[in-house]
Amino acid sequence: MEQNPSAYIQNQLRQAQQIELQLEQTASQRYQLDLRIKELDKTLRELEGVKEDSPVFKAVGMIVYRVEDRKKLKDELEEQKELSEIRIKTLDKQQKVLEDKYKEIEQVIRQSYDDMKKGKGGQN
Repeated sequence: MEQNPSAYIQNQLRQAQQIELQLEQTASQRYQLDLRIKELDKTLRELEGVKEDSPVFKAVGMIVYRVEDRKKLKDELEEQKELSEIRIKTLDKQQKVLEDKYKEIEQVIRQSYDDMKKGKGGQN
């Protein structure tokens, strides 16, 4: 099915805008995960520096309770950090795919626009 050239370009522009929004969301998620990893790193360092006989507390929502098993707490924190790092790698891959798709659409738009200017009609 043939579209008129300007409608085709408009459709490509809408797709490019959607990809830009997805890229912004991906960047925002990655930033939040980076902050989380830094916070977890800091917490793990602080936990290492606390004497064994000093009490350690954990906040869950509005409740703070004493932790009896430090090793379990440390393992939980390290697991959260590892999961966040895995999620970052996934977001990085997603970002790369989106950037490649954006470049592809950008090239199609340029070519269609150049074809219209030359009078070819910009059909694919």
